[in-house]
Amino acid sequence: MSASRPGGQSRPRESEAIARILLVDDLLPLVEMQKNYLKRTTCRILTARNGGEALRVCRLEKPDLVFLDAAMPGRDGIATCRAIKADPLLRRIPVVIVTPGGRTEECLGAGSDDVLTKPVSRDDFLSKVRRFVPLLERGESRIPASLRVEFAVRDSHYRAYTKDISPHGIFLKTPRPFTPGTRLSLGIHLPGREGLEIEGEVRRVVEARAGSYLLPGIGVRFIDAGPEARRALEEFIAARLRR
Repeated sequence: MSASRPGGQSRPRESEAIARILLVDDLLPLVEMQKNYLKRTTCRILTARNGGEALRVCRLEKPDLVFLDAAMPGRDGIATCRAIKADPLLRRIPVVIVTPGGRTEECLGAGSDDVLTKPVSRDDFLSKVRRFVPLLERGESRIPASLRVEFAVRDSHYRAYTKDISPHGIFLKTPRPFTPGTRLSLGIHLPGREGLEIEGEVRRVVEARAGSYLLPGIGVRFIDAGPEARRALEEFIAARLRR
């Protein structure tokens, strides 16, 4: 599983302070587990399946934090950490090596900034993340809701349905791989109302992967919703919560 940025789509603005976190493991279920730990946060998730791919992603994307599995075929996590720390352009990137117990000194000796011991829990994982990067975490309630949404990206138009919604954002069920930072013009159809026109920005992407239990789609943060649209969303959510 590799990271890519389709041509013409921009990165999020630096002022938004969206952390870019690279997860490196040859076992897809473990990558999906870590991605799931981050699902209630606003960050850009990058992935790689081996040490060579991790180095390529680091050089292309300059992530803010890297999690490396210690035991991978070929160039393992410890060797990859040494390579990152030996590169003048990459050495400042914090690296956390994920390993069974008993290898902490070896990992630190390779230049790792921290070690995460298996089995990995959500609290331990997020504690390591927060040590190195600002983690924007969603505090508002989201409710499950299937609402029709028309949206435009530049001159292209699409239709999708929501998985959930809050006064500040939605998760759209779509297999299209929009990049975090992509701006969307949304028309959200609430029951009995015309489409609410809201501007949004992609903040999270979940790609379709064989064996993954995560629903493919995009998390969208509202960045320009007028008072009437905001009030309509809040009334819809409040009514659903009273049921």
